[in-house]
Amino acid sequence: MLALSLPSPYLSGARDDPDASLWQSLLGPPEAALAELAALGVKAIELADVRGHVDPAAVTRSLLLVQDAGLEPHAHLWIPRGFDPVRPPVALIAVVTAFERRAQGLAAARCAACAVHGHRRNDPGALVSSVRDLRALNAWLATHGACAALEVCRFRSEGPLGGTYAEVVEMARAAGPEVGITWDLGHTTWNHQQGLDRLWPGPAFLERVAHVHVHDVGANGRTHFPLDQARAALEGFVERLKGVGYSGLWDLEVYPERWGGSTSEKRRRLEASLVRLARATA
Repeated sequence: MLALSLPSPYLSGARDDPDASLWQSLLGPPEAALAELAALGVKAIELADVRGHVDPAAVTRSLLLVQDAGLEPHAHLWIPRGFDPVRPPVALIAVVTAFERRAQGLAAARCAACAVHGHRRNDPGALVSSVRDLRALNAWLATHGACAALEVCRFRSEGPLGGTYAEVVEMARAAGPEVGITWDLGHTTWNHQQGLDRLWPGPAFLERVAHVHVHDVGANGRTHFPLDQARAALEGFVERLKGVGYSGLWDLEVYPERWGGSTSEKRRRLEASLVRLARATA
């Protein structure tokens, strides 16, 4: 299923916000934009920025707008440190409420797999606390028709844990058999280019993939570029996932503020990336 990541400030109509202004210039008003994206084959929207500081009312408005447009709502979450399922953050409550509402309208609603990052690598006790909080978060999400999928991130000393295939598999296994993996093609490509990990993972990784982020790496080494850089091996990525029966989202996760060029050129590259991804995964 083709998906696109969009920020809540844009979808909720926030003013004086850089993300909202950028996407407004690219796509126009969100209601019309969602209809145009659906015509391009997009069937789901991942809310890109559900973190502790995000306005929960904006999260709710965004996900309702997505549902009203006939698209599936999804969300990129964070793992709250010391997660307490008795007192979950309000933003997370807003997300799972949307998941429950979505499930009511589907005959057989599958698990809504949410991409999450581990805690920062250089934090004291980061591995132990990441596994502990991931396990608790996933158990809570499961009561609302969702599940956590730990993301492969760029391997950086100041970045999140989960910077190699082996590390992600180890953490997911330790957190429980229901915890999935988010395979991020752009992060994978960057790690491989830096000599930090091999390009293709083994079966232990592939069989746990529950969510997918797709983007390319620019000539400047930055990630989240459109699919016209010829660096990310999209077809090989798709082939391996289809080989293990993957049936989740193919989520285009791009940051147009990094690309340069005019607004019209950015929109053309965004639309071309959606078309290419749709064809590659058909």
